[in-house]
Amino acid sequence: MISSSMVTAFETFLKRTIGKEVLIVNTNMGIEVYYYSKNDYSIFIREGVLLYTLARIDHEKLKFVNNLNREEVCRNFCETLIAFSQYPQIFLAYAKKFIYLKEKNKSSRYVIPILDSFFEETLKTLNETGEVPHYKKIEKTKKRFQKLGSEKNIIMNLIAEILLKIHSN
Repeated sequence: MISSSMVTAFETFLKRTIGKEVLIVNTNMGIEVYYYSKNDYSIFIREGVLLYTLARIDHEKLKFVNNLNREEVCRNFCETLIAFSQYPQIFLAYAKKFIYLKEKNKSSRYVIPILDSFFEETLKTLNETGEVPHYKKIEKTKKRFQKLGSEKNIIMNLIAEILLKIHSN
């Protein structure tokens, strides 16, 4: 839909305006913008999407869905995952992208934890019915990011320890 560099610029723009709790999921199927705020920014985001896609997309073909409460977001997010599960490669790509974004935005206190609970619940439901395409690949991706996170923590702890020793000498 829009390039990854354009997504980064748009996300930065939204975070500066709305606050840090903004997540954009950009796929070949569309763009999803999730945010947490006490204010309704849906019109602002819609106008921003139109501005950022001005020259690339026929705006008549765009579909906007505004979900203002947790239940609506859950329903829509889970329905999207279930729909994607009918197309194994799309589902795998979306799952990997979400896992990557979860790791990239792990400082999120609202958006990522909420979406991750929806993601895990939907995966669990699909797994129980035997309808999770590429389940092993998804689990492998999760484990790889968990391992990278723990290795990063070890490195950060070593750096902190070295800096403490340098300052104490």
